[in-house]
Amino acid sequence: MRLPTVSALLRIATVLALAALTLMAWSVVDPTPLPLVVGLFVGQGLGTLSFAIFIFVFVIELRRGHVFRVGTKSTPPDSH
Repeated sequence: MRLPTVSALLRIATVLALAALTLMAWSVVDPTPLPLVVGLFVGQGLGTLSFAIFIFVFVIELRRGHVFRVGTKSTPPDSH
């Protein structure tokens, strides 16, 4: 089984983060027991999953060498 591409994983992480924020905002707007429980439990779960996917993508890109390394100097393009 192949993993989704990096851009697809980032899209999934973004959608999960937006869903989590929506649920948490709902619990602030309507502070009754059901929105609070859903916002805190499901919202936190979706947000944590989103963050885990983002970290996974970061590690993949770090291993591929696409992430800027500390201590290397990048040369600016010539402005001639």
